[in-house]
Amino acid sequence: MNHAMSELVHAHHGGFVIVAAFVCTIGAALTVVLLMRSKALRRRRRQLHLGLAAMIAGTTVWATHFIGMLGYSPAETTAYEPVLTGLSLLIAIGGCTAAVALAAMPQMRWRSIVGGTLFGLTVTAMHYIGMAALQVPGRFEWNSDLVILSIVFGSVFGMIMVHRVMHPVTRFCWAGASVAMVLSVCTMHFTGMAAATFVPDPSYIVPARLISNFVLGFIVLTVVSLILLIGFTTFVIETEMSADTQRKLSDAVRRDLLTTLPNRLGFAERAARLQKRVDRGHQIKIAVLTIDLDLFKQINDTMGHATGDIVLRHVADQMNAVLQDHEFIARIGGDEFAALKSDLTDRDDAREFAMRLQTAIGEPLYLGMSDLKLGVSIGIATYPDDGDQLETLQQYSDLAMYQAKGQSRSKIEFYDNEVEQRRREKQALMGDLSKAIDREELFLHYQFQNSIVSHAIIGFEVLLRWRHSERGLIGPNVFIPLAEETGLIKDIGMWVMRTACQEAATWNQPYPIAVNVSPQQLIEPDFVMQVLAILDDCQLAPERLEVEITEATIIQDQENALAVMHKLKSMGIRIAMDDFGTGYSSLSTLQAFPFDKIKIDRSFVHNVHQSRQNAAIVRATLLLGGALDVPVLAEGAEVAEEIAFLAGESCDAVQGYFFGKPMPVDDVRGVTMKQARGPKIA
Repeated sequence: MNHAMSELVHAHHGGFVIVAAFVCTIGAALTVVLLMRSKALRRRRRQLHLGLAAMIAGTTVWATHFIGMLGYSPAETTAYEPVLTGLSLLIAIGGCTAAVALAAMPQMRWRSIVGGTLFGLTVTAMHYIGMAALQVPGRFEWNSDLVILSIVFGSVFGMIMVHRVMHPVTRFCWAGASVAMVLSVCTMHFTGMAAATFVPDPSYIVPARLISNFVLGFIVLTVVSLILLIGFTTFVIETEMSADTQRKLSDAVRRDLLTTLPNRLGFAERAARLQKRVDRGHQIKIAVLTIDLDLFKQINDTMGHATGDIVLRHVADQMNAVLQDHEFIARIGGDEFAALKSDLTDRDDAREFAMRLQTAIGEPLYLGMSDLKLGVSIGIATYPDDGDQLETLQQYSDLAMYQAKGQSRSKIEFYDNEVEQRRREKQALMGDLSKAIDREELFLHYQFQNSIVSHAIIGFEVLLRWRHSERGLIGPNVFIPLAEETGLIKDIGMWVMRTACQEAATWNQPYPIAVNVSPQQLIEPDFVMQVLAILDDCQLAPERLEVEITEATIIQDQENALAVMHKLKSMGIRIAMDDFGTGYSSLSTLQAFPFDKIKIDRSFVHNVHQSRQNAAIVRATLLLGGALDVPVLAEGAEVAEEIAFLAGESCDAVQGYFFGKPMPVDDVRGVTMKQARGPKIA
């Protein structure tokens, strides 16, 4: 056996082997993809895919064999008998066609075994007939054990390939099936080649009228190129057609047939996308408008439904013509429309939008010898003034629309007439926040950051909390935006950093601490000097401080942010990108800025073991981190399944409720006072 393999290696040219493997891999992948795609098709298109897949499979098997044979030189003179060479191609294509046909019969039991075995036998038959076509001055002696083993290899891997195609369990089974097909062809081929021992016979002269290596190479290259090109072209065209059909169907489902505007479903999906931005903490303002035509019922009753349809199309066209960026309009039923406007500066933007729509709808509609001037009532509700759920805001805007229809002269009304009261409450909260440090109402919590491998503590993130003397605990999502709006975030941010560094300097174990930095802090001219002074005063090693920065922090002034980050790194301070994936320029930001860590936003980690979309984003981030040699920490892991998924994807570290909720300083001291060996500081 070892002698046979040694002879096999020395008799093959490595370059041809590589080309053969490449052709086999491409052909196998194309074959498997076409077979899998055929399962979703019907009748003629399915038959076309199956036939094309069988032709590609057979050609791939044949081409792989003969490309490998071109690099096989048992003697100085070799050639190929044309009839047997052609017969081997026909056997390859015919056998693969039969194997595919059997495997594609849903009513047939053991179809994976039968189809896969037939595929393996086809590969074997083609191989040995192809070997018979090889004309050399001598003869081959065969090792029967290796011949049998080659048949087993081809059949077993053929069965695996067909089974993965016909019974996929994940969306990556196409890759496993492709590998199985490659192994079926290659293991059979090389085991079969190892079974043959060439015995020279000078008395045998290779006939001159055979196919030379050069001619065979040209034939093989031409055949495989044409077949693979046809297969690839068919696959691309089919993919584009399917995608185009899917887009059209998707658009049709989300469009109102009469007006061609988005319908209720289209509106709900647009609102859901905006809701996700809100849920992820984007500081945006949104207006939801409900628009109802005045006296439309009378138009239908007196002028007929056909005229009513003309009116609705006219209204839709008029509104659609005046839409600007970040504006969206939909027909949600009857004569009722709904609109969204995001990225508002203030409520006046929402009013201006409503007035623009009102003016456009009011343009006269000429019907025969008369013209029709339409009236409209519009209700408005806004985020965050009226609520934080867009579905609720739509109900509020609907209520405001009825108020506009019954009472308002302008026919435009905002929901909630107590805006001033809410503004005063907000101002009062800002005033209290400005005194919160002096009143010792602010305090810090610390949350574990753990190794994904050992689950050991590797650091803490510092989290700010506010216990109001009258209102109790106020969430960071409430007071942090207020602090940023008023500029208080600069003083509060430095208080957080100083307090956290003072506390960390007292710990027995040198755990690192991660502190968030706001955009307003980063643009302060003396920010770096303030950080350095805090570290000196607290006697805290710079490498124990990690500054967390979001993309929003950077985008405001990229040049200054880059300069500040380089200064911090030169001091030994580490820098982490926080909330990765929620911005708009993550890749370019990672490339341009010197980050030491990437923190995947908790929205992508939540249910990552169940959400394919979240899983894909997390995997992509981990691959990106690995490529850039930047460690990745996943935030918000709460259950064991999420931890297991992250561990399986080789995430570096994790932070979340699974290891512990944010804890007060006394509890942290209890953890850090333990005499266990401290963590290694990266």
